Parts: sequence; structure tokens; C-alpha cells
Amino acid sequence: MEITVNGEVMTLSDDVKTVADLIASLDIAHRKYFIVEKNREVVMKEDYEKESVNHHDYFEIVHFVGGG
Repeated sequence: MEITVNGEVMTLSDDVKTVADLIASLDIAHRKYFIVEKNREVVMKEDYEKESVNHHDYFEIVHFVGGG
């Protein structure tokens, strides 16, 4: 399946079925603060396990960086 993440086209394995799977495959679950947007709609954290990832979906994933 082909999707776009932050402007980059990616090919995913068949085992990536939900946003939670996508987060795990991108190895960003360890980051404390990030937002996932799917096709211009914010996906709430409590929906990561049930929100599907489909061919040609477009994701923006933004994480916060602190500093002074």
C-alpha cells in the first residue's frame, strides 16, 4: 500500500492497518508529544487503534520540540 507521510510517498507492508500500526512502523511511539493528521483531519489519540490506513491516504505527523 502506498501512502504519503509529511510529503514523502511511502510503501507500507500489509501488516500496517491502523494509525497505531503506522506510528509503530515509523518508530515514533517513544515521542511524548505529536499530532497525526489523516487527509487533513486530526486523528485523536484514543482513535489510533481503530482509525484505518488506506491506499493513497495523506498523513502529516508533527512533533513538538522544547527549548529556550
